[in-house]
Amino acid sequence: MTILIASSDRVSLETTPCQLPVSRVDIAGQNMVEATRWLIVGAGGFGREVFSWTSGQLRATLSCCPVGFLDDDPKSLAQFPSLKERWAGPISTYLPQHGDRLLMAIGDPTSKLAVGDALRARGAVFASFVHPTAVIAHDVHIGVGCIICPFAVVCCNVRFGDFVSMNVGSVAGHDSIIGDGCTLSPHSDVAGQVSLKRGVFVGCQTAILPKTQIGEFARIGAGSVVINHVSPGASMMGVPAKRISWSQQDPDFDQPELMAG
Repeated sequence: MTILIASSDRVSLETTPCQLPVSRVDIAGQNMVEATRWLIVGAGGFGREVFSWTSGQLRATLSCCPVGFLDDDPKSLAQFPSLKERWAGPISTYLPQHGDRLLMAIGDPTSKLAVGDALRARGAVFASFVHPTAVIAHDVHIGVGCIICPFAVVCCNVRFGDFVSMNVGSVAGHDSIIGDGCTLSPHSDVAGQVSLKRGVFVGCQTAILPKTQIGEFARIGAGSVVINHVSPGASMMGVPAKRISWSQQDPDFDQPELMAG
């Protein structure tokens, strides 16, 4: 199953994920995306991964449709010969053109939400992408600008906000709510009836137990097991996960790379 949907009103699409009985996936969008140019927002590691996972699908869906990157660093792709010519300009000065469709590929939730809000205020149109190997259950709602990566699993009655990223092999359990801008790192496991508020970052190999609530912009470190509710803005790590404090003078203070593993 490949889904590419532009932002607009909600629409229910018939899908057949992994040869299961026909189910309905509700995505914020309108019809299948028609674009004259695809732009990946962010040219870091995640942006390049998104390019590798989507570019073949974009070409198959829309022949001869160019794919480029928006990034404020003009040298962000300089060391990648096959990609360096695809830099399409800085995010900060991008002005949407008719037919442009954007894919959000920024991992850090705070940056992702700020950039997404700024671009949408200029009239940018984001699409959501679901990789063909992802397993999507029935009664799932996927918001605007989401990326569902290879081998991710989304169980029944899950609700995604906008700009949610589910990386490789991550799981969203039944009846969970994943808020705007959340990032689930590779092989993270969000159990059933969990609520991730806006801007939560979940590190690699993390387990969040059922019926747990994670507050806005909290960070869960790699390899952690969360058994209790987490306060907004908290950084948690360990088994079981406990709140940690970083020195303001530490150069790695509150950096997502440190928490991701």
